[in-house]
Amino acid sequence: MATAQTRRPNRSGAATRAALVSAARETLVQDGFARTSARSVAARAGCSQASLFYHFEGVPELLLAVLDEVSDRRMAAYREPLLAARTPRQLARLGRTIAADDIASGDLRVLVELVAGAPTVPGLKAQVARRIGRWEDLVARAAQRFIPPPLRGTVRPAVLAHAVVAGFLGLELLRDLREDGAGTEDVLTDLAHVGRLAAGAPDAGGPS
Repeated sequence: MATAQTRRPNRSGAATRAALVSAARETLVQDGFARTSARSVAARAGCSQASLFYHFEGVPELLLAVLDEVSDRRMAAYREPLLAARTPRQLARLGRTIAADDIASGDLRVLVELVAGAPTVPGLKAQVARRIGRWEDLVARAAQRFIPPPLRGTVRPAVLAHAVVAGFLGLELLRDLREDGAGTEDVLTDLAHVGRLAAGAPDAGGPS
């Protein structure tokens, strides 16, 4: 039997919390909201369910921690580029980059699963909506500079941002139903082609 001197030291509280957040994210992405339970997350994190409830009040609070981690990381990566875009074309190109990164990393799937599952858990829907509001505020700030002056009295940046975010989420949800796998990236690419053609610019037939 291992002695106190040779026994492997326990994982620190901060490390255990981080492992639980990481495990909950992986479970959401791979198994979906319905299968993300205290048992499945604790098993993936390599700790007990008691540890989960020590660090979090329950699974809903843990899932919000996952969403905060994803949102904070993506906000740090894309806030400045979105606000620095000088033309609608640059903004559209950045939108495709964000979509591709978020789909490949699973970050968009985290949000899709939480949006789909939140209404089934009391109190979770409002918390998820509040966090999505951060992204709608950022998109509104980025988009408002490109609304033509004649339309600024009728096109509200907040409503436009809501439509953009809803479109990202809806397209990713529908991806699961399509056999060809078409999704957000395809739509953004084709819209970019249409925009270039409408502006009279030559189109090479691929993303710029």
